[in-house]
Amino acid sequence: MQKFSLIAKVYITAVAATGLAVLVNGLLHGQSRSPLELLALLAMTLMATRLKVKLPGANGTMSMNVPFLLFVAVRLSSSEAVLVAAVAGLVQSLPLAQRKTSLVQGVFNSAIITSAVAAAALSYSFATHRGLALALAVALAGAAFFLVNTILMAGVLWLAEGQHLLQTWLGMARLSVPYYILSAGVAAVICTATQFATYAEALALLPLMYSVYSSYRVYFKAAAEIEVKSMVHMAAAAQASGSAALN
Repeated sequence: MQKFSLIAKVYITAVAATGLAVLVNGLLHGQSRSPLELLALLAMTLMATRLKVKLPGANGTMSMNVPFLLFVAVRLSSSEAVLVAAVAGLVQSLPLAQRKTSLVQGVFNSAIITSAVAAAALSYSFATHRGLALALAVALAGAAFFLVNTILMAGVLWLAEGQHLLQTWLGMARLSVPYYILSAGVAAVICTATQFATYAEALALLPLMYSVYSSYRVYFKAAAEIEVKSMVHMAAAAQASGSAALN
């Protein structure tokens, strides 16, 4: 198991405690409007959560669940939204292969997503109360989700692995901003449709997000192969240079 510094442990504990507080507060003060809708959206979110790709050059993955998380932040009550987020965060932490995930990682990831969904819900509520159009309100919610999610994740990579904070965040943003823009746009369309229909419209997101997942998987795999070839060439060149120097 990876050993963390004291400050990294304090940071991880603080983030986990914040996520837990958000979850408990939502469950204590919220209410369920439609259990059937909650279960349906939870199932769809979890299916999308398992569609995840590894980010090249980064110690992390990206799941295709953001449109669903934005949708539940807008559509469901605060208690339902944070509950879906907390479960999705735990499921997202489950490894796809033979790799192991610690309980600390699962709780931390769940806390980040719970906090991000809560921020998205608050931003959406703020925007709608100010009379903003639905599409703009969902876009603001998407921006809040993006900032909380990526900043908290960059923070732990900075403290636990010694990565440069700003460079790490910019690298994550460069890879994920197009996906977040797409997610916010799709969520806005579905939210608009459900004003005149049922939440079942969100089912259309599953094949769409699977196609996005497939595209990212092919792209990131090609990028990783190029990076590996570049490292092999650099190592070979360095070895040849060292041999020449010794001769």
